[in-house]
Amino acid sequence: MRSVTVSAVVCCLVFAFFAGCKQNQPPATPTLSGPATGVPAKSLVYTFSTTDPENQRIAYLVSWGDESEEEWDEGYASGEEVTRAHKFTDSGAYCVKVKARDTKLAETGWSDSILVTVAFWPPNQPDQPTGPAACTTGIAYTFKTKTIHPLGDSVWFQFDWGDTVGDWGGPVASDSVYSEEHVFDTAGTYSVMARAKDASDRTSSWSNPLAVSVIFVVAPDRPAVVYEPLDRGAKLHLTWGTVADAEHYEIKVDDSVRTITDTTYDVTKPCATLEVRAVKGSRKSAPAVIPVGIVETASIVLFGISDPDTSHHHAFGFDTAGTVTTYALYGSEPKLDFYADDLAHTDSMFLVNAGKPGWNTKGNALKDAGTTVYDDAKLADTTGYADENLLVVDRVYYLWLDRTDNGYSADDNYAKAKILQVSGPLVTMQLGYQRVGGLRWLRK
Repeated sequence: MRSVTVSAVVCCLVFAFFAGCKQNQPPATPTLSGPATGVPAKSLVYTFSTTDPENQRIAYLVSWGDESEEEWDEGYASGEEVTRAHKFTDSGAYCVKVKARDTKLAETGWSDSILVTVAFWPPNQPDQPTGPAACTTGIAYTFKTKTIHPLGDSVWFQFDWGDTVGDWGGPVASDSVYSEEHVFDTAGTYSVMARAKDASDRTSSWSNPLAVSVIFVVAPDRPAVVYEPLDRGAKLHLTWGTVADAEHYEIKVDDSVRTITDTTYDVTKPCATLEVRAVKGSRKSAPAVIPVGIVETASIVLFGISDPDTSHHHAFGFDTAGTVTTYALYGSEPKLDFYADDLAHTDSMFLVNAGKPGWNTKGNALKDAGTTVYDDAKLADTTGYADENLLVVDRVYYLWLDRTDNGYSADDNYAKAKILQVSGPLVTMQLGYQRVGGLRWLRK
C-alpha cells in the first residue's frame, strides 16, 4: 500500500517537470526572391529571410540547382534579410531554393523554388507598330513601337517600311516607346514592321506588321515670289501670284512657320532663311527660297598701300553673288570696293572707299557697328557712314556698297566686316555680304 503511494507521487512530479518545459521549434520556412532569367557567367542576386520562434540565430543552405556545392552559412539574426549572388556558368534551367536551421539544428523544409532560365537573351519581339493606316506620298508620318529586354538592357530599333529598310535607331530603355518618321514616295499598300537588338547585337524577331495604305496626291506648284525692300531695307515685302488648287500658303522664317491665305507678306525682322510654299491638304509645294542669308567669307588678307611688294593685294571687291576677291590697286579699278590705307594716317590702318581717290566712281562707305561680336551685327545702320574708317582689332564694321553713288537705292548692297588682325601693313578680316539689293539684313 505504501509503495503504491510513492509511485503515484513520483509520476506526478515527472509530469509536472515535463509540463513546465517548452520543446524547441524550427524556424519558419524561408521566403525567396530574385530574377528568373539571366545570362551565363553574370551574377544574379537572390534575397531570402525567415524568423525563429525562439529568436535564435538562423543559418541558411542554398541549393542553386547546378553542380556547385553549398554549406550551411554562419548564421544571421532572426528576421534579417540575406542576399546571395551566384553565377551560372552555362545556359540552362536551374531550380533555386533555400532552407534554414536554428542554433539547435532544427531545420525547415525547402522554400518555394525559383526556376531560373539562363541564356543569351535577345530583346522580346516588339509590339506591332502604331501610326496612321492611311498616308499620302511625300509627307513625313510618325510610327512608334516598344519592346522589353528580358534583362532590362537598352535596345535599338529598325523599321522595315515595306518600301525600304531603315537604319538602326536608339538606344532607348527597355519597355520605352521608340518613334521614327518615314516618307512614302509611291502609292501602294505597305507592311510596316520593327525589330530590336541590344548592345551585344542580339536581335529579336520582326514584329507583327501594320498595314499602311498610301495614296498619291499631286502637290501644288511652287509660288513665283517677287520681293523688294521696304523702310530703307529694314523690311522685305513678298508677293506672288495665286497658285492653282492651293488652299493656303506657308511662310517659314528661320524656324518659325506661319500659315496665310493672302498672296503677300511682309517680313519685318532680319532672318537667315526665308521660304514660301503652297499647300493643298497634306501636300506642300517645293519651297520658293529667298536668299536672305548672308554669304560668308571666313577671312581675307590685305596689305596697306605702304607695302611695296607688288605680289600683295591692297584692295577687295564683291561680285553680285557675294564672292570676295582681293586685288592689286592698279589694273582692276572698276572692281574695287575698299582698300587698306596705312599711309594717310601715321601708325594706323584705315579701310577706304575705292572711289575716294578716284580709282572708280563708287560712293561706298562704312562705319563702326558698335560691337565686337560678329553675329550681333544683324541690321546695318542707315546713317553715320563715312568713306573711310580706322580699323581696330575685334571691332565689327558695317559696309554700305553704293556703287552708283546715288544715295540709298535697291541697287545697293550691305555687308559687315570683323577685323581679326592688324600686324604692321597686314590686315585680316572676316566678311558677310547680303545679296538682296537694298536689304540691310546681316543674319548668319
